[in-house]
Amino acid sequence: MRYSIFLTVIILITAITACNQKGNENKTPAENGKDSTIVTPDKQKVSVMILRYSDFNKEIISNGKLVALRKSDLKFRSSENVASVFVKNGDRVDKGQIIAKLDNFTLTSTLKQTLIQFEKAKVDLQDVIMSQGYNNKDTSLIPDMAMKTARARSGIDKAQSDLEMAQYNLRASILISPFSGIVANLFSKENNLSNPGEKFCTIIDDNQFEAEFPVLESELASVRKGQTVRIVPYSFGDVAVKGEITKINPVVDQNGMVKINAVCNNSGHNLFEGMNIKIILEERVPHQLVIPKQAVILRSEKQVVFTFASDRAKWVYVKTGLENISSFSITEGLQEGDSVIYEGNLNLAHDAGVTIN
Repeated sequence: MRYSIFLTVIILITAITACNQKGNENKTPAENGKDSTIVTPDKQKVSVMILRYSDFNKEIISNGKLVALRKSDLKFRSSENVASVFVKNGDRVDKGQIIAKLDNFTLTSTLKQTLIQFEKAKVDLQDVIMSQGYNNKDTSLIPDMAMKTARARSGIDKAQSDLEMAQYNLRASILISPFSGIVANLFSKENNLSNPGEKFCTIIDDNQFEAEFPVLESELASVRKGQTVRIVPYSFGDVAVKGEITKINPVVDQNGMVKINAVCNNSGHNLFEGMNIKIILEERVPHQLVIPKQAVILRSEKQVVFTFASDRAKWVYVKTGLENISSFSITEGLQEGDSVIYEGNLNLAHDAGVTIN
């Protein structure tokens, strides 16, 4: 008899426990307290925004490098000692400013010799013309064939070519900046021998740079010439420069990428040649419910937003659509006019008392 009563009590307790568990399974996390924060008597201070339809800035993010629009490698043409270097790396120079000079004794001597040969060739030309019976004071009366023969015999054309080359080499012994810019890659020193054809230094016009970056073929529909982009150097995360897309290479590479170029100004002179950058392309999508990212939190692996009503926080499941660095668009769960809590929401529970900052 006692055993039967004991067995009956056990069965009743088991049935009551099962019913309670089943009832809790049908409740939301906000109702049964699962994953929710315990409500304290003190009201949490929160920041609230009224949800309205607005444009959403859809973003495409890529990585790339900066390349100067104008860059010139300066080189000496002859092997001579470097007599003077007037600048150093990082110096700003103006167009026409002298960068460096070679010891030009040999070049000057060569120029003098070629000038003497040219003068001698002019005398020889006159002698040949006179020997042919023509007046050398009016060469327009001399037949073309006779004039060609006279110039060939005198060697005047070669002498003139040698003179022009000697003059050019002497001028090239002085490196001059072709435009205003900044000096880079200058490693040679005075009294060292120059290497013909080897880069002596580089002049970079750092007023404008071109950003080179790839985008996916699937994202190409959102890219167009003239579109504004934001360029953020990884070296200076708080610096963002506006650029404009100028080129779209009409080729998809083996990785499914398309090369894009955008030009930006460098008025602050804080961008460098070859700098690694992040590029953000924005496309406006109209009529979206847009909330800050910090307004959305995860509870039970689901997206949750707290709304404000009658001095209390209300737990709402939502679904997000578009996403950028700072915002989500909402596709389900919220309506225009809702008061959305976007700060002070991390430790909230459903129906917790709150006050607005």
